[in-house]
Amino acid sequence: MKKWLALLISAASTLAFAGMEFKNIPEPLHKPLGNHGLKLAQLDKGGVLRVQMEKPEVSELVYATFIYNGICAEQWRNPARFATLALTRVELLDGKAAQGFAFDARGDICEQMGQMGKNYKTMISERTVACNAGVCPPAR
Repeated sequence: MKKWLALLISAASTLAFAGMEFKNIPEPLHKPLGNHGLKLAQLDKGGVLRVQMEKPEVSELVYATFIYNGICAEQWRNPARFATLALTRVELLDGKAAQGFAFDARGDICEQMGQMGKNYKTMISERTVACNAGVCPPAR
């Protein structure tokens, strides 16, 4: 029974990534990114991670949850691997890549966010710009 359960879980996790496309994303980040209903994740040489969701619209709550759990939590779990990414920006767009948000990930913002007593929503909103018509303006 345990063997069948393990096979079933393995098959389900493989199916979760079936429709997702990774471009220049290191293998260890596939699983953390794959848990958010994404269809495309691309990392460019300048450290900009562009992510496109399956959703027709990206709300601020979905965006903040993705930054906190999908990006910063990975830094808390494995700081050395996270440092090799040298992320400068994370852009999260909707299914048509028309609307979304961009997060200024420079510096040690994720590390600060993980400290006890920090208000992550405020920290994320202070480093966020809205993206419209597929264009994300520069950081504030």
